[in-house]
Amino acid sequence: MSVETNVTDPNAVDVSPPEQAGAQPGAEAAGTTAASAKATRRRRTWPVAVLAGTVAVVLAATAALGYRAKVAGEVESARTGASGAARTAAQVVLGYDYRHLDADFGRSRALLTGDFRDKYTQTATSLVRPTATQTHAVVVAEVRSVSVVSATPDQVVTLLYVNQTTTSNRAAEPRTDLNRVRMTMRRVGDRWLVSGMKGL
Repeated sequence: MSVETNVTDPNAVDVSPPEQAGAQPGAEAAGTTAASAKATRRRRTWPVAVLAGTVAVVLAATAALGYRAKVAGEVESARTGASGAARTAAQVVLGYDYRHLDADFGRSRALLTGDFRDKYTQTATSLVRPTATQTHAVVVAEVRSVSVVSATPDQVVTLLYVNQTTTSNRAAEPRTDLNRVRMTMRRVGDRWLVSGMKGL
Protein backbone atom coordinates (compact mmCIF):
# COMPACT_ATOMS: atom_id res chain seq x y z
CA MET A 1 0.00 0.00 0.00
CA SER A 2 1.45 3.42 -0.96
CA VAL A 3 0.64 6.99 0.08
CA GLU A 4 0.97 9.94 -2.36
CA THR A 5 2.24 13.04 -0.85
CA ASN A 6 1.05 16.35 -2.07
CA VAL A 7 4.02 18.66 -1.98
CA THR A 8 1.91 21.68 -2.73
CA ASP A 9 1.27 23.72 0.31
CA PRO A 10 -2.31 24.85 0.15
CA ASN A 11 -1.50 27.52 2.65
CA ALA A 12 1.38 28.95 0.66
CA VAL A 13 1.27 32.70 0.28
CA ASP A 14 2.63 34.60 -2.67
CA VAL A 15 5.43 36.59 -1.17
CA SER A 16 6.46 38.29 -4.43
CA PRO A 17 6.89 42.02 -4.13
CA PRO A 18 3.92 43.97 -5.33
CA GLU A 19 5.92 45.63 -8.10
CA GLN A 20 7.14 42.28 -9.39
CA ALA A 21 3.65 40.99 -9.44
CA GLY A 22 2.58 43.98 -11.49
CA ALA A 23 5.67 43.93 -13.80
CA GLN A 24 4.05 41.97 -16.56
CA PRO A 25 1.58 44.65 -17.70
CA GLY A 26 4.30 47.29 -17.60
CA ALA A 27 6.61 45.15 -19.71
CA GLU A 28 3.89 44.59 -22.20
CA ALA A 29 3.27 48.30 -22.37
CA ALA A 30 6.95 48.95 -22.83
CA GLY A 31 7.09 46.31 -25.54
CA THR A 32 4.10 47.83 -27.23
CA THR A 33 5.70 51.25 -27.08
CA ALA A 34 8.96 49.92 -28.53
CA ALA A 35 7.13 48.12 -31.31
CA SER A 36 5.15 51.24 -32.02
CA ALA A 37 8.33 53.31 -32.15
CA LYS A 38 9.95 50.78 -34.43
CA ALA A 39 6.94 50.81 -36.72
CA THR A 40 7.04 54.59 -36.72
CA ARG A 41 10.73 54.53 -37.63
CA ARG A 42 9.96 52.11 -40.43
CA ARG A 43 7.20 54.35 -41.70
CA ARG A 44 9.57 57.30 -41.61
CA THR A 45 12.58 55.53 -43.22
CA TRP A 46 11.02 53.73 -46.19
CA PRO A 47 10.26 56.94 -48.11
CA VAL A 48 13.87 57.93 -47.57
CA ALA A 49 15.05 54.58 -48.88
CA VAL A 50 12.78 54.85 -51.90
CA LEU A 51 13.96 58.39 -52.55
CA ALA A 52 17.59 57.34 -52.23
CA GLY A 53 17.02 54.49 -54.64
CA THR A 54 15.28 56.78 -57.10
CA VAL A 55 18.10 59.29 -56.90
CA ALA A 56 20.64 56.52 -57.48
CA VAL A 57 18.76 55.32 -60.55
CA VAL A 58 18.46 58.86 -61.90
CA LEU A 59 22.16 59.51 -61.32
CA ALA A 60 23.11 56.25 -63.02
CA ALA A 61 20.87 57.04 -65.99
CA THR A 62 22.28 60.56 -66.19
CA ALA A 63 25.83 59.21 -66.10
CA ALA A 64 25.04 56.67 -68.82
CA LEU A 65 23.44 59.33 -71.01
CA GLY A 66 26.35 61.67 -70.37
CA TYR A 67 28.83 58.96 -71.36
CA ARG A 68 26.89 58.15 -74.52
CA ALA A 69 26.71 61.83 -75.40
CA LYS A 70 30.46 62.16 -74.82
CA VAL A 71 31.22 59.16 -77.07
CA ALA A 72 28.80 60.44 -79.71
CA GLY A 73 30.56 63.81 -79.65
CA GLU A 74 33.96 62.12 -79.98
CA VAL A 75 32.75 60.00 -82.90
CA GLU A 76 31.32 63.03 -84.67
CA SER A 77 34.58 64.89 -84.15
CA ALA A 78 36.46 61.85 -85.48
CA ARG A 79 34.27 61.70 -88.60
CA THR A 80 34.94 65.35 -89.37
CA GLY A 81 38.66 65.28 -88.62
CA ALA A 82 39.37 62.01 -90.38
CA SER A 83 37.37 62.95 -93.49
CA GLY A 84 39.38 66.11 -93.96
CA ALA A 85 42.65 64.28 -93.35
CA ALA A 86 41.67 61.52 -95.78
CA ARG A 87 40.93 64.06 -98.52
CA THR A 88 44.34 65.69 -98.06
CA ALA A 89 46.18 62.37 -97.81
CA ALA A 90 44.56 60.93 -100.94
CA GLN A 91 45.64 63.93 -103.03
CA VAL A 92 49.22 63.59 -101.78
CA VAL A 93 49.62 59.81 -101.68
CA LEU A 94 47.91 59.10 -105.01
CA GLY A 95 49.78 61.79 -106.92
CA TYR A 96 53.44 62.20 -107.87
CA ASP A 97 55.73 63.84 -110.36
CA TYR A 98 58.70 61.95 -111.84
CA ARG A 99 60.82 65.12 -111.52
CA HIS A 100 60.70 65.11 -107.69
CA LEU A 101 59.76 61.66 -106.56
CA ASP A 102 61.84 61.75 -103.37
CA ALA A 103 60.02 64.84 -102.13
CA ASP A 104 56.63 63.40 -103.14
CA PHE A 105 57.28 60.08 -101.44
CA GLY A 106 58.52 61.87 -98.33
CA ARG A 107 55.35 63.99 -98.12
CA SER A 108 53.28 60.86 -98.50
CA ARG A 109 55.10 58.87 -95.83
CA ALA A 110 54.51 61.70 -93.37
CA LEU A 111 50.77 61.06 -93.71
CA LEU A 112 50.96 57.28 -93.18
CA THR A 113 51.30 55.07 -90.13
CA GLY A 114 51.88 51.48 -89.09
CA ASP A 115 52.55 48.64 -91.50
CA PHE A 116 50.93 50.55 -94.34
CA ARG A 117 53.73 53.08 -94.24
CA ASP A 118 56.29 50.32 -94.81
CA LYS A 119 54.23 48.78 -97.62
CA TYR A 120 53.88 52.16 -99.31
CA THR A 121 57.64 52.73 -99.14
CA GLN A 122 58.32 49.34 -100.66
CA THR A 123 55.81 49.84 -103.47
CA ALA A 124 56.94 53.38 -104.23
CA THR A 125 60.56 52.31 -104.41
CA SER A 126 60.21 49.07 -106.34
CA LEU A 127 57.30 49.85 -108.68
CA VAL A 128 56.34 53.52 -108.91
CA ARG A 129 59.81 55.05 -109.12
CA PRO A 130 61.13 52.98 -112.05
CA THR A 131 57.89 53.29 -114.04
CA ALA A 132 57.44 57.00 -113.38
CA THR A 133 61.06 57.73 -114.27
CA GLN A 134 60.85 55.74 -117.49
CA THR A 135 57.52 57.17 -118.66
CA HIS A 136 57.96 60.69 -117.24
CA ALA A 137 54.71 60.25 -115.45
CA VAL A 138 52.94 63.03 -113.63
CA VAL A 139 49.86 61.96 -111.72
CA VAL A 140 47.45 64.46 -110.19
CA ALA A 141 44.84 63.14 -107.80
CA GLU A 142 41.63 65.09 -107.27
CA VAL A 143 39.20 63.99 -104.56
CA ARG A 144 35.65 64.45 -105.73
CA SER A 145 33.90 63.32 -102.56
CA VAL A 146 34.48 61.66 -99.20
CA SER A 147 32.03 59.64 -97.14
CA VAL A 148 32.41 57.82 -93.86
CA VAL A 149 31.83 54.06 -93.82
CA SER A 150 32.34 53.56 -90.09
CA ALA A 151 33.75 55.55 -87.22
CA THR A 152 34.98 55.22 -83.67
CA PRO A 153 36.79 57.90 -81.67
CA ASP A 154 40.16 56.45 -82.79
CA GLN A 155 39.53 54.92 -86.22
CA VAL A 156 37.50 55.99 -89.22
CA VAL A 157 36.99 54.12 -92.49
CA THR A 158 36.31 56.41 -95.43
CA LEU A 159 35.29 55.96 -99.05
CA LEU A 160 36.73 58.43 -101.53
CA TYR A 161 35.97 59.09 -105.18
CA VAL A 162 39.26 60.13 -106.72
CA ASN A 163 40.02 61.23 -110.26
CA GLN A 164 43.64 60.51 -111.20
CA THR A 165 44.88 62.35 -114.26
CA THR A 166 48.12 61.01 -115.72
CA THR A 167 50.38 62.58 -118.31
CA SER A 168 53.35 60.68 -119.68
CA ASN A 169 55.45 60.07 -122.74
CA ARG A 170 53.28 57.05 -123.50
CA ALA A 171 50.15 58.99 -124.35
CA ALA A 172 49.49 62.08 -126.45
CA GLU A 173 46.69 63.21 -124.17
CA PRO A 174 46.28 63.09 -120.42
CA ARG A 175 44.29 60.13 -119.20
CA THR A 176 41.85 60.39 -116.33
CA ASP A 177 40.91 57.36 -114.26
CA LEU A 178 37.89 57.48 -111.99
CA ASN A 179 38.74 55.55 -108.89
CA ARG A 180 37.07 54.57 -105.67
CA VAL A 181 39.38 54.19 -102.70
CA ARG A 182 38.65 52.79 -99.29
CA MET A 183 40.96 54.53 -96.80
CA THR A 184 41.32 53.72 -93.12
CA MET A 185 42.34 56.59 -90.89
CA ARG A 186 43.79 56.12 -87.42
CA ARG A 187 44.18 58.73 -84.72
CA VAL A 188 47.84 59.10 -83.74
CA GLY A 189 48.18 61.74 -81.04
CA ASP A 190 46.27 64.72 -82.35
CA ARG A 191 46.61 63.71 -86.02
CA TRP A 192 44.69 61.44 -88.38
CA LEU A 193 47.00 59.24 -90.44
CA VAL A 194 46.40 56.64 -93.10
CA SER A 195 46.73 53.08 -91.80
CA GLY A 196 45.29 51.33 -94.84
CA MET A 197 44.25 51.97 -98.43
CA LYS A 198 42.50 49.78 -100.96
CA GLY A 199 41.21 50.45 -104.45
CA LEU A 200 37.66 49.25 -105.12
